Amino acid sequence: MTIDANRSSVPMDTARALLASTMRLYRRDPAITAELQTYSRRLDEPLRIALVGSVKAGKSTLLNALLGEHLAPTDARECTRVVTWYRHGNTPKVRAYPLDGGVTKLPLLRQADRLELELGDLRAEDLERLEVTWPAEQLSDLILIDTPGTASISTDVSGRTQEFLAPRDGVSGVDAVVYMLRSLHTSDVEFLHELHDRTGHGASALGSIAVLSRADELGGGRLDAMVSVNRAVQRLRADPSLDGLVESVVPVAGLLAVASSTLRQSEFSAFVTL
Repeated sequence: MTIDANRSSVPMDTARALLASTMRLYRRDPAITAELQTYSRRLDEPLRIALVGSVKAGKSTLLNALLGEHLAPTDARECTRVVTWYRHGNTPKVRAYPLDGGVTKLPLLRQADRLELELGDLRAEDLERLEVTWPAEQLSDLILIDTPGTASISTDVSGRTQEFLAPRDGVSGVDAVVYMLRSLHTSDVEFLHELHDRTGHGASALGSIAVLSRADELGGGRLDAMVSVNRAVQRLRADPSLDGLVESVVPVAGLLAVASSTLRQSEFSAFVTL
């Protein structure tokens, strides 16, 4: 996956010029100047893409496929209840950012085939986010953000994702959203409407794209499986309840994507034998 992060584009230059002129206009107001400087720094940061969806929608699996490594936990452990950033760094590190400020380093537990994220004595509800830095080329131009499930039985967990994406008293923490669907439920439409109402300034909210995840399950392994998948995607694209909420709908088989990007020679040999 390649993201064009050309910072000399006309829209970026226009945004910088607008910020510069606004900062000159409000140079005597420290509070506004500080906020504008935050926006200016944000322009030079990598693109932030959040993977969003209900519990077990396949967010972490898709993230691992994009990274080409098993970094994001896919089981229901404590750390999956925390917004987790994956960004580029020369040295692998895991940090926790508590709500009351400060930074706590967490142990880096690398197992044979995956990274283990453990909070230790920290509690998920006390954390703003986790941040994993990893020397993956795919993270050079973007930051991938794994979010807690939107339809969790815990309203606190769902609310954490909502507040991060679209805080009522601030700017969204992301630049774009990949919304994972296994099928279209009322809870998905309600969440996307809420997101659009808080952030929408045009045809869609935050450049949202819907992904029909675990698409390989729809066809049940039949020879015409992809026909079933494509029909399901066409129905979603034409669904009026999604009109204006997402820019497009695309199918993804997350486990297949992970396998293809992380397959080792021993696994390939076993597959050939099978």
